[in-house]
Amino acid sequence: MATGIALVGVGQPAGRAAAAEQPAVTEHPAAGTDAQARPSVTFIGDSWTEGIGASALRGYAVLTGEELDWDYTVLGVGGSGYLAPGRGSTFEERIGQAVRTDADIIVVQGGLNERDNEVADLAPAALATLTRLRDAAGPGTEILVLGASYTPGTDAAVIHAINTTVSAAAATAGLPFVDPAAENWTDPADPSIWHDPLHPNDAGYQLVAHHLASLLRATGQH
Repeated sequence: MATGIALVGVGQPAGRAAAAEQPAVTEHPAAGTDAQARPSVTFIGDSWTEGIGASALRGYAVLTGEELDWDYTVLGVGGSGYLAPGRGSTFEERIGQAVRTDADIIVVQGGLNERDNEVADLAPAALATLTRLRDAAGPGTEILVLGASYTPGTDAAVIHAINTTVSAAAATAGLPFVDPAAENWTDPADPSIWHDPLHPNDAGYQLVAHHLASLLRATGQH
C-alpha cells in the first residue's frame, strides 16, 4: 500500500469535472516523485471537501494534497453527511470507493449537514459509518475524523453538539478526531475568509489546508 491519507468527501480525479449530482472524484498523482515512496490521501466529506465557495472547486482537499505534494483523491458531495445524502450519497455509501483508492490515510470530514437531524439519530449513524470504514480499510490504513467548523450562518451550540457526538463515535471506533471549531481553524467572525454564511472562500480553505497538512504530515510519518 502506498503511504498516504484518505479523506471522505465529494470528489473526482484531479483535472476532470464531476457530474452535478455525484461525488466529485479527484485523483491527482503528485509530480516529480517516486510513485512507490509518495504518500497518498483520500478525502470523504461534504461541500467543504467538494470545494464549494472556492475558485474552480479548489477547496481544502485539493490544497492539502498540493501542499503535501502527495497523491490525493477527493470524494466530496455537497449537502451530505453521516445521515444526510445531500446531492448523491452519505459518507457510508462512499466507503467502498474510498477503500479502493488504497490510500495510506483516509480523512472523513463533515457534520455541518447534520444540523437539522437529531443527535440521537446522528450518534448511531456516525458510529456505524466509522466502524465500517475502519474494518473495510484494514489496519494498514490510517483514518482521521475531522469535525465541522463554526460558520457565520450556524449556531455555535449546534456545531458543538455535532462535534461532541461524532467525537464520541470516533473514540468508540478507536479513531482519532480533530475539532476544527474548537481550534478555530476558520474564524466565523472574519468576513475576509467566507464565500457565504456556510462556505469558506479561497483564503478560508487555504487556512484549513494548512492546519490539516500539518496533521497529515505527522500522521504519515508514523
